Amino acid sequence: MQKKRVLYFDVLNILACIAVISLHHNGVVHTYSNSWTWKTALLVETGAYWAVPVFLMLSGATLMNYRKNYDTVTFFKKRFSRAVIPFFCWSGIVLIWKLMTDQFSFDAISIKAVINTMLNYKMENVYWYFPLLFSIYLFMPVISRLADRRYRNTLWYAVGVMFICQSTIVPLTKLCGIQWNGNYGLPINSYIIFVFLGYLLSTSDFKKTTRYKIYAAGILGWIIRYAAIYVLSTHDGEKNKLFFNYGYFPSVMLACAVFVLIKAINWEKIYERLHINAGTAAKISSYSLGIYLTHRIIMYYELKVLGLFGITNSSVIWRTLFIFVTYMIAMFFVALLKKIPLVERIVP
Repeated sequence: MQKKRVLYFDVLNILACIAVISLHHNGVVHTYSNSWTWKTALLVETGAYWAVPVFLMLSGATLMNYRKNYDTVTFFKKRFSRAVIPFFCWSGIVLIWKLMTDQFSFDAISIKAVINTMLNYKMENVYWYFPLLFSIYLFMPVISRLADRRYRNTLWYAVGVMFICQSTIVPLTKLCGIQWNGNYGLPINSYIIFVFLGYLLSTSDFKKTTRYKIYAAGILGWIIRYAAIYVLSTHDGEKNKLFFNYGYFPSVMLACAVFVLIKAINWEKIYERLHINAGTAAKISSYSLGIYLTHRIIMYYELKVLGLFGITNSSVIWRTLFIFVTYMIAMFFVALLKKIPLVERIVP
């Protein structure tokens, strides 16, 4: 069972990383137009939206029970070297790179301005994920106490309350023009539901009929989000942001479906048939955070080269095939950096 868990964790990690890149390759979705390009980009946007939630679910699945393996001091040391140091180092690298390539500028440069830029990921908006991740790390010593069979119902209760009061009621009241008081519900942010769900789903065995219901809910969530964004944006004549929120019910439903589906597959058998080494998959999985940190740099230069051939960020080949090209280049780039002394310390 432990071997199977590790295998599907790696698969989820790799797939989520590719899904994140697919979202960024279809960034044209954030500029509304009643065109085939926007409609297909929206299909990818809504279909791959589970990526960040699944990353958070994996954090819950792998870290909620960290106390079984090491103490809290060791936990923070590992997280600091694994994520905090790389984030600040790459924030500095990306900031310098964007200043040199005229992608970013300061109104008035100062130490305070630089710190403010890095802390608030102004130089690279996809880095928004890291402050969220760090807050989860800080919360983990508290919520990890619930990783005990005695408190399992407590966790499901928390998930239920958050799903109703934060994931469902909030967007529906906004849709209806009703002002909802955010103090109703649990006083924690909506992303924590994924941490709890990651731990609960990874330690639960569902009957086939239950899994199928979860899959159906996930597909329904995908359809609802696509339809809602399409209808509301078409009505407004611009992108409607209401359902661009990871914590809302379509996203939660889709993320749970993907997690349960990948968990249910016998990856050990598939690896054996395809002659894939589990260690190789684990290594590729370990590159995901590094790929996340560096892939936008890869994308920038890819578009520079492709632009010579008339290919832009709205071209079909960029929004499909080059998702995997970017992933592969970024993976080899990270693997190369990991072989360089000292540099490897800032590459998670």
